[in-house]
Amino acid sequence: MMQANSNAGWTLVTGATGGLGGALVARLLADGRRVIATARRPELLDAHQGSGLLRTLSLDLSDPAAIADARNSVAEIVKGDRLSGLVNMAGIIVEGPLEAVPVSELRRQLDVNVIGPFALAQALLPLLKGSRGTIVNIGAISAHITIPFYGPIAASKAGLAALNDAMRLEFGPYGIKVFLIEPGAMKTGIFSTSRAARDATLAKSPELDQRYRPALAAMDRSFEKSGADDPAVVVNAVMAALAGGKVKPRMVVGKGTRALMLLSHLPDRLRDRLVKNALGLGSALKSTT
Repeated sequence: MMQANSNAGWTLVTGATGGLGGALVARLLADGRRVIATARRPELLDAHQGSGLLRTLSLDLSDPAAIADARNSVAEIVKGDRLSGLVNMAGIIVEGPLEAVPVSELRRQLDVNVIGPFALAQALLPLLKGSRGTIVNIGAISAHITIPFYGPIAASKAGLAALNDAMRLEFGPYGIKVFLIEPGAMKTGIFSTSRAARDATLAKSPELDQRYRPALAAMDRSFEKSGADDPAVVVNAVMAALAGGKVKPRMVVGKGTRALMLLSHLPDRLRDRLVKNALGLGSALKSTT
């Protein structure tokens, strides 16, 4: 059985059944850290239960009552010890033409990616104050540059980035360190899930599906060619933040993110043109009119 790192305290990870969250939980446990892993379906975390270092909680970040219950459960778990870290890893992607995105889906995007992480950090703040702990929020490169058909996820990550900056400034006097990690595309199942949801929504409106399908197909081909990075680059950044080393408060990581950051600083019209051309959307978007 893995020996606990008695100096590390407890680290809470949301979205622990996802590709990034699962990889982080495994790394933390391998490092001997005690982990509170949360997910909407925590039973999927049974593979890690034998370590003796893991506690699991059911948590739906879009449900205020679930967050309140989680706060009480976490306080009981760490009683006599400390909560040294909160990693807001959970997130969803809502994609598709804005003309077709249901408003309810945009609300869900913001609930899970922005309001949920904020509400959880607020709820756990007394415990984090007591330990002078660390909060790590997982953003995305889309907070810096928005591409067609990914407006909802970009809006959520930009909102999270703004709240993260406010947390860093306001929680700092309590000794709490706050970091934001902004990766590019990662090799997880989240994009295939979001693409399936997008296509299911468009299937309900054949006219919109026909109008946008050429552009969406071009976008999908472009993403497949560009590839995605290994989740390890995000896990390594999280571990560095939790270790308290000299790392940047906001870290952009992953394949292709440097070029995207450069694009984000260009004049708007030039950036728009370059983005559309890079994604093969120059003529495809014209065909939607």
